Amino acid sequence: MAETNLGSELDGGTFGLTLPSGWIQWLGFVIGLLISVGGIVTFFIVDTDPLPVLISVGALIMGFSTPTKLQKTLRELRSQINPAQVNWQKEQGGTELQSFWNSATIRKPTVDDRSWVFPAPDQNKWHLETRYHPDIPEELIAEHPNKIGTPRPATVSNYALATLTAYIFFAFQIYLILEGDDKVPIYILIGISAIWLLVSVFMWKRAQAMMDTPTSNIRSAAVGGAELVGQVRPGPQYPPTVIVDGDSSKSVNDLTAWKWTYEVYKCRTVTDKDGNTREECSWQQIRSDRGGTNFTLHDGTGGMAVMANSFSTQNFGNHLIQWECRHDMRMKGLFTNVMLSGNIKRHRWTLWGLKIGDPCYLLATLKSREDQNLQAEQIDRTLQNALLEAVGEKAPGFKPRMERGTELTALGGARSELEYLIIPTLALLASIVMLGA
Repeated sequence: MAETNLGSELDGGTFGLTLPSGWIQWLGFVIGLLISVGGIVTFFIVDTDPLPVLISVGALIMGFSTPTKLQKTLRELRSQINPAQVNWQKEQGGTELQSFWNSATIRKPTVDDRSWVFPAPDQNKWHLETRYHPDIPEELIAEHPNKIGTPRPATVSNYALATLTAYIFFAFQIYLILEGDDKVPIYILIGISAIWLLVSVFMWKRAQAMMDTPTSNIRSAAVGGAELVGQVRPGPQYPPTVIVDGDSSKSVNDLTAWKWTYEVYKCRTVTDKDGNTREECSWQQIRSDRGGTNFTLHDGTGGMAVMANSFSTQNFGNHLIQWECRHDMRMKGLFTNVMLSGNIKRHRWTLWGLKIGDPCYLLATLKSREDQNLQAEQIDRTLQNALLEAVGEKAPGFKPRMERGTELTALGGARSELEYLIIPTLALLASIVMLGA
């Protein structure tokens, strides 16, 4: 796609309504539609109490089963510009059965919304002996915000229609169940609206920080808070192999930052006050770990040392790989420290990470490196960027974080101010009005 048209493609405009992409999203969309239709039927056809809450549930499922306009645009761009990478991801992804006897499976995503949209420098063009110097020729990576601009979400998307519809019919359901002076259901509605607004404000601040903070070119970056975008390349020490939960069969290479969790699927029998019993099952986390190795972030104009473990806020996007199997009594040693009641049925290990060659977005504090580190690497002190390091130190009004992806892909799921702030605020005010009515 021509670069001259890219600005308009990344501007969501006023309306950004989309349809599902992929069979899983379409399945969720159809289920949501059927639930909504069931709620409508209780209104006009079936001789029973109306259940508008079904319309609310169905609308939310439909709304969250569709991508944002930007996500859809990026997927189309990625397929046009990087077809080989997209096809490789699909071929490598999916669920692979490892053992029939204990239904052991390995799952890998077929779609990676945090991968490169535009081609990144090939590994054979890296100059690791002078990792902080600019690439040859010195040019910003194709996906840098200073080259393609910052995307803007659509003002009105499926999310706006879904949440607004869900609130209206849920409030109507509350109105239908009100009896006398009992205001408890309205307090529940107010509480839900307040939580919705609080979460939305947090998400809005995150998106605004990314859209409003100018991205620094690494070569000219200065001490202080900065936004950086680039490619993950090795630091002085290559990252060691990550072995998940001490199991060598679950080993992954090239991870500069990572985290994993181990969960069990447990079921227990619950008896209600009427003596009826039912089985409740859920995944419960047993163990987790995280770590990383210092790496070099390079944007084409230069490289900078990144202290990976200094960032407490990390977002790797979708998981890299997930192992799951049915419970086997021979696995008893795996959960001897689990002091929870219930019947264990399955085990699951999930790994997220940032790999060598991946895109990386940083909100970081840049500070001068210690002299002993500069001497150990024999740094060329004429390069300003080589004398700095990116760390996750907080400052007033500045919250650092490290994300897999560029600014372009990290903002793929962002919403407008209307959806983040105005609709939840109106919902909260309307709930309070109901209380006084």
